[in-house]
Order: sequence, then structure tokens, then C-alpha cells
Amino acid sequence: MASLRVTAAVLVAFLVLTFWGVLAQANAEASGLSASVAIDRFFDSYFIWILGVIPLPAFKALALLAAVNLVASLMCRMPRGFKNAGLWMMHLALLVLLVGGVVGSEIKREYNGFDVFALNSTELPESSETAQKVKFYAANDSLGAEPVNLDESVLLEGWPYYVHFRGDFRMSEDKVISMYKVCYDPLHFVPYAFMTLFLLGAVFHYTVKVRGGKASARVLKLLPFFAVLVAMLPMKALASVRSIPVGDGLSATAPVLVDSAVRPFDSFARDFLDDLSGKTTYKCREADACEGKLSAREVALLLINAPEQAQHLALFKVLRGDVSEALHLPSEKRYVSFAELNAVRDMLQLYASRNDEHPATLEMKRLYSNVRLYESVSDGSAFSIVTRNTPAVLSVNPHRLEAEVAYHWLKLTLWSFVFALLACILASVNTLYKSRKLDVAANMTCMMTSAVLLALFAMRAYVAARPPMSSLYEIVLMVAFLLMAFESGAFLFCRNRTYTLMVPVTLMASVLLFFAKFVLESGDTFQPIPAVLNSSVFLTIHVFTIALGFAGMILSGVVAHLVLFRSARDKTVLPSSEFPKGSPLYSLLNGTLVFGAVFTIVGTLLGGVWADFAWGRFWGFDPKECGALFVILWAMLALHLRAGKLVSPRGFALLNSFNVIVTFLCWFGINLLGVGLHSYGFQSGSVIWLAAFVGVDLFTIFILCRFLPRAT
Repeated sequence: MASLRVTAAVLVAFLVLTFWGVLAQANAEASGLSASVAIDRFFDSYFIWILGVIPLPAFKALALLAAVNLVASLMCRMPRGFKNAGLWMMHLALLVLLVGGVVGSEIKREYNGFDVFALNSTELPESSETAQKVKFYAANDSLGAEPVNLDESVLLEGWPYYVHFRGDFRMSEDKVISMYKVCYDPLHFVPYAFMTLFLLGAVFHYTVKVRGGKASARVLKLLPFFAVLVAMLPMKALASVRSIPVGDGLSATAPVLVDSAVRPFDSFARDFLDDLSGKTTYKCREADACEGKLSAREVALLLINAPEQAQHLALFKVLRGDVSEALHLPSEKRYVSFAELNAVRDMLQLYASRNDEHPATLEMKRLYSNVRLYESVSDGSAFSIVTRNTPAVLSVNPHRLEAEVAYHWLKLTLWSFVFALLACILASVNTLYKSRKLDVAANMTCMMTSAVLLALFAMRAYVAARPPMSSLYEIVLMVAFLLMAFESGAFLFCRNRTYTLMVPVTLMASVLLFFAKFVLESGDTFQPIPAVLNSSVFLTIHVFTIALGFAGMILSGVVAHLVLFRSARDKTVLPSSEFPKGSPLYSLLNGTLVFGAVFTIVGTLLGGVWADFAWGRFWGFDPKECGALFVILWAMLALHLRAGKLVSPRGFALLNSFNVIVTFLCWFGINLLGVGLHSYGFQSGSVIWLAAFVGVDLFTIFILCRFLPRAT
């Protein structure tokens, strides 16, 4: 049981189960069931019963098996001594998480609390402090049939009860229901204990075992302060609902009031056109009463001032062929006009009124909602023009409104993509000519990309009045920035650079920036974010840390491609009996993998802290969480296989060459499922681009392994 082979086998089983469980959640949602059905079957049970008779180990059984393997490893295989105390702490932390998680899930109890208020005014009551006579029901009692004998005093009792106020729901003009989620969870502290022990162990191992010397002594003095800081982390809090000032726009910067927020008319028009067509500009057709390309503001103004002309513009995107067929729309047209939809409005409204979750019905609902939005813009009810005397405007900084319009005019994402692609081209040419001037030019262009992205983040932070790390669009830009910053830092501070590494790094950054600009363009607007995303500093730290982790994983995959390519010509690249350590490039492969794994783990833990603040649970096997877990398990599998010498150096490089694909699928692919609580990250229009990228990378790996001769 103490063998690394058993550890590798358990990690593979975890990987398969995580992948299977995520697909099961998506399938449950598509079948009209709750994703919790799949979560209970795969992650909250000991066995999965195939055909009702064949048992396969589920997550709890694997967790207990992993715990037994871990105890055996600590007793028989783990090296002892002061210098290895960090390794012991990290593995003990994992043991606490595995055992504590299983035991905690057995004794944990969840209840839903409801309190009905009769209102005499328009103001909603406060949260749990004003609750009276709350009725509690078991979490699986969706009909509220049998109230449980649980006194409302638990709302203020504290540990071991955890109370999460879920908000107020207005039933009618004079009645409001306050909703609570109450958990009896004596082991709620387990994830925090794991996080504290694991991080302390990681810091101790790095300073004592890896670095050693005087540097370790200085860092070790800070460990007690770090432990106290982590111990002071609050284990429960309520999400705040702070309004986010954004926007400026009938001239581009004229302010309009939209959903209680002041925005520029230009930004409002961009959001409006993106909802209808998935674009922020409109290319005029021959039959249209316009020429060239119209901006979103020009489309909105045309709709307001000349509705007869605007109604014939093909602004509405139809996503399903069966919807076009049902509405008798031209099947060959992806975009239709308001006039065409208005002609079948009654039929569209009838289909949209159906109470089911069929994909065609959802598309009908989306189209009908966009028709209503179009009409509200046309009659002016979608927004109101405000003046300086309007109270809503008095609290808005006019410079932010101007900055938002300037941001869109500058097209910083496009310029960053252009510079990154130019840097990739210059670096590729330099591999042929090996010119110092070309190398400097390529790296200066790389620095310009980093500078443009830095300016982009600064402007987004200023306009949105929040850290720019709350959407898939912004996270993609962050990872691209980190890759370009890595290359710029290597140029400035590393004497023995691997020049050929610049080509794949800048290429990967170009791919991400292309994806952000031409696929995730809708994320470039400054739409108000959900209040929960603005609730905790842990979200900002979590996103930045997970971006570092994903950047490290992508970089390790890029380096692995280069190792496979170089090893075909140079036998010193990979470790061998003649060259035990291999080349610096191989060391970089291992280093970037460790970097990516550590920061992905830390980022996932911080995401759990934020989820505890926002949703009332540290971990819930949400598909997005499973995606991060899959990346971690993949990295751990590679590191354990290398540590146990269960794969050759070339096999280790080959396994890591899939890091980019694994990271992209767990980062972007999960968003395509549209399942889980992370609705702000869903992205439905990128499946073709993702499939194309995965196909090209798989073909590249196949060529590197199959057709390139090995160096002898």
C-alpha cells in the first residue's frame, strides 16, 4: 500500500471519477433533473452501482483508500528528519482533509429556513438578526411537508451551526420571504485546517529543503506570524450587496440610467447589440438602408430615430435550426430582422411561454426576450436620459464615464493581440537567423504587449471600481499577461535564456488574446457583475492566484513540447546515464509544473474560502470546482510518476505536453456545460475554437512523438 504505484493508481481513479461526475452533472441538467443527483451518486457516496448490481468505488471510498495509502506511506516510505518536516506537514494536511471530509459528510446536516414577513413599507427587513419564528425543513424536503424540530435560536447560536442568509424573496407587494441555509457541521473547520497545515508545510519545505542556508532561517522566523494570520481567517460571513458604479453614454459619453446604474450610452448600446447578435458592431447588407459598418451606438440611435429603417436590419441571431423551422424563418439565415420576427410574434410568444427546459424552448425564450428588449429601446423605456440634477448622477464620477468610452475607443485588447503576434513572428524568424537585434526587437514587442495589457487592467479597474478579475474574459487576459511578463522577465534577468522558448510562449499568449478579442468580445463591456462576486477580497486573490497556477501549467505544457522537439536532435536534453540531470530546459519543465501545481492548489483553496463566504460551503463538487481539482490531480499524477521513476524522462515530458489541453478543457470546456453555480463564467460560443485548438495540439504532439527521430 505504501508504493507510489498505488498512489498513481488512486490518482488516476480520482481523475476518471471527477471527469465522469462532471459529465453526469451536465447530463442530469439536460434531462431536467438537478445536478445534485449526480453529485450524490459520484461524490457523496461510497459506491457507484452499475446496472444496480456492479459496485465501483465512488469518491468517499477512494478518499478512504487514499488515506490508508497515505498512512502506509508515512510509516514505511516517507523520509524522516527535520529537513523533511515540510513534506510530513503537507501529507498530514492531506490526511486531515481526506478523513475529516468523509467523517464530516456523514455527520453534517442541512436545513432550509423560511420566514414570512408582512410589510407595511417598501423596505425589506434586515437579515438573520430580525428573524422571528423561522420554520426549518430538511434540505431534501423541497415541498416543505414536514418541518423539523429546530428552534430559530440556532441562527444566533454559532458553531457548530453555520448560518448563511440567502436573501429576501418578494412574494407580493406586502409579503416577503427571508431564506436561510443552516448547516450543522462540527467539522466545518477541516478545509481551513488543511489549508493552514499544507501552506505551512509547503513554505517550510521550500525554505529548509530546497533553499536551505541563512535564507531558510529568516523565513522560518515568519512562520508563526503566518500561522496566526491564517488562524484569524473568519470561517463564516455574509455576501455584501454593494452597488458598482459603471458607465457613461446619446453622445458617446452622455449618461443614461439603466437598471438603477448610470452608464455611458455607448456602453449601454454595446450591451444591447451584444444581447441581440453576439457582436458590438453591425455590418450593413446590400438591402439595408445603410453602408459600411455601424457601431453599436449608431445602431441604437437608428432604432430610436428611424425605427422604420432599423426594423429591417438583421440584428437577431438565431442559434438553432429547429427554431428557425418552427417559426418559418429562412433556414439558411443565422441573423434575422425585427420585421421578420414581429411577423411571427404570436407564435414566438406561444413557444416562449412553455414551461420546460428543452433547448429549443430556451432559445425561443431568449429570442422573445430580445424582441422585448428591442422594443424597449425603440420606445425609450429601456433607459432614461439623466441630467446633472438627477440624484443618481451626483454620486458618479464623470471622469469614469469618459474613461469607459476612451477604453472602447483605444481597442487595447486588439493592440495587445497584434503586439503578441508580432513578437511571435519576430521570435520565429530569429530562430533561423539568431540575430541579437531580432531578439531585442522581439522582446521589446513582448514588453509592449505587457505594457498594453497592464494599461488595460488599470483602465478596467478605474472604470468598474473593482479589481478586474471577475469574468472569464478578464481571467484570459490575466493569464496572457502573465505569460508575456514571464518572457519579459526572462529577457531582463536570465543570462542563460532558452531563446527558442519565446516562440511557443508568445504563440500561446497570442492564442489567448485572439480568443479574448474575437470569441469573448462580449466580456469587454462593463456590465454590472453579480453582487456575490463583489463580496470578498478572497475572490480577487483567488482569481489572481488561480491565474498564476493556470499560467504555470500552460507554460509547463509549452516547455514539454519544446523538450520533445529538442530531444530529437540533442541527447543531452533528457536525463540519461551520461547526463543524469539533463538540460536546463528539462529542469525548467519540472519547475514550471511544480509552480503551476502549487499556485493552482493555493488558488483553489482561496476559492473555497470565498465560496464559504458567498454560498455557505467550502466545497460542493461544482463542475468548475471539479475542473480545478482535475488540473491538480493531473499535476500530482505527473509529479508522483516522476518521483517514483515510474515513467522515463521522455514519458514525463510527453505526459506534460498534455498540460495545455487539460488546462484549457478544465478552464474553458467546463464553461460550455452551463452547469453549476459559476454562471458568470459560462461561454456557449467557443466550442468550435476550443475543439480546433485541441485538435491542432493533439496533432502536434503526435508529430513530435511519432515522426521525429530520437537523438542517439
